[in-house]
Amino acid sequence: MKKLIIGLLIICIMSFSGVVVAESSAKPSGVLINGLQYEAGLASSAVAHKDICAIPYGTGDSNVGGDKESHKMRIGGAPMAYSPLADGSFWVLDTINQKTKHFAADGKLISCFSFPGSSSEKFVKMQDMVVIPAGGFYLYNSVEGMVIRVDEKGMPKTRIEGLPNSREIGIDSKGNLLVANPVMHSLLRFNPAGELIERYDGQTFLSTVVDANDKPLGVKFNDLEAELFRADKASPTVTVSLAKFPLQTPKERKAHYVAAQLIGSDAKKNVYLQLIACDKKGVIHQYRVLRLNSEGKTLAQVDMLAVAFLSPRKKTITPDGRVFGFRSDKKSWFPITFALP
Repeated sequence: MKKLIIGLLIICIMSFSGVVVAESSAKPSGVLINGLQYEAGLASSAVAHKDICAIPYGTGDSNVGGDKESHKMRIGGAPMAYSPLADGSFWVLDTINQKTKHFAADGKLISCFSFPGSSSEKFVKMQDMVVIPAGGFYLYNSVEGMVIRVDEKGMPKTRIEGLPNSREIGIDSKGNLLVANPVMHSLLRFNPAGELIERYDGQTFLSTVVDANDKPLGVKFNDLEAELFRADKASPTVTVSLAKFPLQTPKERKAHYVAAQLIGSDAKKNVYLQLIACDKKGVIHQYRVLRLNSEGKTLAQVDMLAVAFLSPRKKTITPDGRVFGFRSDKKSWFPITFALP
């Protein structure tokens, strides 16, 4: 638990400032790229992102909210969540502007709808979003601890309450909702009607990413090894170890894992594992994403150059198996991708 807390603190520092700060007396080492220190070999071999388009910051439907628009809400600039589709378009949870928006790959607005309950007097803090393949969305309101299922026009159909401080939401192949709630020490599964159908208790490491059979997956890690698990049964929870991922950096670098997390799945039901390792000075020695099959076998991997952004925003995966995230400047929000071989 202590190692997990330390790892999360380091990642939060990276997310909020873009820089991992070492002790004041220590001199930075490595290669500086985009405000982050990389080990020289990684800096020369890591893959850079590719911009998809640029969407200007602003308050209009064709914009997304940025730092300038978010100063009163204090949630940081840029959308809270996003979901890429097979045709290259993507949905964006523009919480600052209180709308869910659908953009084409060239950045042109296709459609949008307002958050349920949002008004000039009430700011609704939607934190996460899932697109339902059969139509509609799950939207997570982090302040009220509630997930709302809405149709394609944003009209509420189901409300699931009592979910404060949830880490993320996800979906399985049947359209059921998964909610990872570390406060409850549980992963919960609800059907589209809002009924609780499964509860995986005592397993805070389980994610909302599922395998080809809709079984939840999760990752545990220590300084030198990450391990992938599958939850085979709920109530009581039964997990099975699928694969281990030892840190492969030379010992003399004194690097250790600071993060290991599943970030999504593609249309073929492959899952994607992110592994990050740093040394005590904050120099990044590994920033890797692996493509795995449902049994944990590595199919491909890529070392990437990180793009820091504010938590709880996170990377996700496109249907064709690319890592999807974003970067920003003072004027625009740029959805980006990283390709795996």
